[in-house]
Amino acid sequence: MRKVSFLLVLLVLLVAACGQGRAPVAPTSTPTPAPVVPGVTSSVPALSLVVTVPQDEVVVKDAILRVVGRTSPDAVVSVDGKIVRTVDIEGNFSALVSLVEGPNLLEVIATDYRGGQASQVLTVIYAPQG
Repeated sequence: MRKVSFLLVLLVLLVAACGQGRAPVAPTSTPTPAPVVPGVTSSVPALSLVVTVPQDEVVVKDAILRVVGRTSPDAVVSVDGKIVRTVDIEGNFSALVSLVEGPNLLEVIATDYRGGQASQVLTVIYAPQG
């Protein structure tokens, strides 16, 4: 009986020492970036954004301003944090913005489904008397 108790205690100690009850830990691998091949460019076009109206640092007399531009066709555009709902299949967009008297910073952001982002910040000066 003593031998059985001794063997049982020994078995319990061995099991505890081996870490039973814990899931085995598999080694993890660190993802490696895709290799860069000299002279080869990506087939994914970069996200573009061009604001055609207004020009930076323009002075305007109207409190409502139309922002016009072009981006990649699959992009979502926002002007001052408001999503532009009129982006056509060629990427053309326009939005109306309310201005306050004096300098106004307008931020136009285009984002695509891949997470790419392009932005442009313009200063428009609203001078109703000017």
